[in-house]
Amino acid sequence: ELNRAAEQSLPVDSGVEAVEQTAAEMTPAELLEAAAALEDEHRLPEACIVYRTTLAAYGPGAEGHFRLAELLYRMDAPEAARERYYAAIELDEDFVEARANLGCVLYELGDTELALAAWNGALAFHPDYADVHLHLARSLDEQNNRPDAERHWRRFLDLAPESPWAQPARQRLAEEKK
Repeated sequence: ELNRAAEQSLPVDSGVEAVEQTAAEMTPAELLEAAAALEDEHRLPEACIVYRTTLAAYGPGAEGHFRLAELLYRMDAPEAARERYYAAIELDEDFVEARANLGCVLYELGDTELALAAWNGALAFHPDYADVHLHLARSLDEQNNRPDAERHWRRFLDLAPESPWAQPARQRLAEEKK
């Protein structure tokens, strides 16, 4: 649950300068919570400022870069998101969500080989991360690499048999048997 004091300490309708000034008086944890609250209110540019203020005032942190990457992606800035995912991974090489999401952004940007590398890197740290197996299966299918795709489809189903994506995965494997 969000820290209500942190959420309420940011000016509601005051502009960017007021947000920056108030944010400078908060702890890093309060800033991250306040930025998340702003995101929940769909105040994305202000949330972006708070995340950047956190990084500027308190130094780089993997979680801050990751959250900013997520927000930038939501704001339709995938190139900027890509760079923040890279920064998160540079600060915490074991940050599997950053690796997985970096792969998705790279794939969307058309950097297929780099996307595959990011997803394989995630699996090197967390071989049981179902979402990464799903992303790899889909992308390998698109590249007509059926044997590797099938391996990832099967592993995904082993790890997440109740996932909303399990039925499409089963259908895909059934097609392969025909």
